[in-house]
Amino acid sequence: MTTFTVDPGARVLWCLRRRASDVRCVAFVGPPVVEVHVLQERDLVLKELFPTESAALGWAHEYRERLKLQGWRDSPDQRSPSSAA
Repeated sequence: MTTFTVDPGARVLWCLRRRASDVRCVAFVGPPVVEVHVLQERDLVLKELFPTESAALGWAHEYRERLKLQGWRDSPDQRSPSSAA
């Protein structure tokens, strides 16, 4: 797994793995918007802005489920808190 750190105030929502590739979803919560980044390894793949944290978390959950339908699985090295839900 690629070593990945987040800035203070950022939170990793989930981590998925397929073959030798990792994807992470990171939320940056702050006024006036919540930013959600999807990164593959260290590359920014997608950035979305949301007016509320609940909207951002809902979107992140749906995006994770779509990736899992495409063969991505929870990373064995770092289970996300949302994977237990």
